[in-house]
Amino acid sequence: MDLNEQSCVLIIDDDPLMLGALSSILSPHYLIKAARSGETGLLLTEKYDIDLILLDLVMKGMSGYEVLEKLKANEKTKHIPVIFITGSDSQTDEKKALENGAVDFIRKPFEASIVTLRVGIHLKLLNQMRTIERFSLTDGLTSVNNRRCFDKQIELEWNRAARNSSWISLLMLDIDNFKQFNDTYGHMNGDIALKTVANTLKETVQRGTDYVFRWGGEEFAAILPETPIEGAKIVAEKIRTCINETPIVICNKQVDVTISVGASSIIPKPGSYPFTIEKFCDVVDRSLYKAKQLGRNRVQAITYDDFMTKESIM
Repeated sequence: MDLNEQSCVLIIDDDPLMLGALSSILSPHYLIKAARSGETGLLLTEKYDIDLILLDLVMKGMSGYEVLEKLKANEKTKHIPVIFITGSDSQTDEKKALENGAVDFIRKPFEASIVTLRVGIHLKLLNQMRTIERFSLTDGLTSVNNRRCFDKQIELEWNRAARNSSWISLLMLDIDNFKQFNDTYGHMNGDIALKTVANTLKETVQRGTDYVFRWGGEEFAAILPETPIEGAKIVAEKIRTCINETPIVICNKQVDVTISVGASSIIPKPGSYPFTIEKFCDVVDRSLYKAKQLGRNRVQAITYDDFMTKESIM
């Protein structure tokens, strides 16, 4: 979620009057989604990006505890703050809710101002955590995603592709002769080259579902979900061309920089499968090495059929 966007609060309560009251209290401040059952609430968490949940403890059908358990078992929803709202005055209920992952416990009847304040406090904490997380996943020099972010995102996209039996493509890019560039123009200008390549890469990979990373040193990567090898090659060639056509100005002199790109695509299989994320990354890295061997400033792609051969995965 963009930290500047309005937060989305999901209210789950089987009492329509309570649902309406909470919606009325919070709707001036937040986007509101409402559900009259735990089952419907869980479906809404899959459909929308929910920032905080107000959850009734006692409901017909699925109880609040059961909803909380399912939320915490789901990778997408396990970090969403959950505040129980209940008529129970039992300390045992409050203790159980907090032990199972709820962040707060509000008793009915409640003051509108108290609900607003508590929801606001937890959303503020959430946004602070997101800011810290964002900085920890961003490369300090180029401002693109860093290697830690790559490790996290490739696992998410790999698992998503396995569930959906869809393609995932990976590109690895390396600035050609970068050591020579640094030796000639100095490391400060080398940093300018890295920033220029990163910015060009971000501007070129424009699809909202794609991700750009600084892999390390002068090497970058891009994850392209739902993209077969043909699409990956088109994107890779576009990146290579754009960087080649974006000169770096050093001491009023234009210096051309080129990159080599390795690419591959696969439909991951769930369960026991010989092609792991690590193996996939290794194959793409070797295709990058092959591009350099063949003269640099080029795209070298390994097709799905090649990837499936024993020679390609050894």
